[in-house]
Amino acid sequence: MGMYEQFRLDGKVAVVTGGGRGIGRGIALALADCGADVVVVARRQHEVDAVAREIEERGQRGLGLSADVMDFTAIPKVLDQVVDDFGRLDIMVNNAGGNLDRKMHTLPDISMEKFDEQLALNMKTKWWGSQQAAKRMEDGGRIINIISIAAHKPSPGFGVYSAANMGMISMTRTLAVELAPKGITVNCIAPGIIVTEMLVETMKISEQDAVDNFGPVIPLGRTGRPEDCAAAAVFFASPAAEWTTGQFIDVAGGQPN
Repeated sequence: MGMYEQFRLDGKVAVVTGGGRGIGRGIALALADCGADVVVVARRQHEVDAVAREIEERGQRGLGLSADVMDFTAIPKVLDQVVDDFGRLDIMVNNAGGNLDRKMHTLPDISMEKFDEQLALNMKTKWWGSQQAAKRMEDGGRIINIISIAAHKPSPGFGVYSAANMGMISMTRTLAVELAPKGITVNCIAPGIIVTEMLVETMKISEQDAVDNFGPVIPLGRTGRPEDCAAAAVFFASPAAEWTTGQFIDVAGGQPN
């Protein structure tokens, strides 16, 4: 197999949570561009349907499923449907996360309810998605957890989010060792400042203001795009990463830790 072919995903079936928009959409489309059939999971049916149509326009089979990763009965049902309809599961991208109320919560003031919500959304759901996917991967597989560079830097207003993401680095490393005998790799991608709907809603600024304000402080001179993260996801999902597991990579334009 030549190096080009090592980045092909022909015959593979992928699931991307939080795939209706932003980074998740970018990853779903990139996996399809490289030959995978892709199931897109998010809460809004019209959004996942739109991404599924884009996948099919690329010549791959696409399916949009409405599910909330915070409903811990949902992902097992979704993955069972994927195996029933597509015959296999090869790639699981645990992308859904963030902050549900689009507000900042400092550690001295955050409520117990919000603390638990942040841990559940940004760590527990990714552990659950990883566990349930691994149970359904019959011939090895790839698990990719999307976190944030907030994992390893002070993050005022996002302390629990940051801690949950750091927890996912540790959990990814342990899962990588525990799932290695099954031929399943587990890796993390930590995006920097990507201008998504969640970012602008949380920071209460426009997309253009985000680009203008954050771009100049990033060493490579611009904010990120979903496609930047998608390229890293393709690598981790591909045969080229067969011997890479338990790792995390910052996709952040050189933004310091």
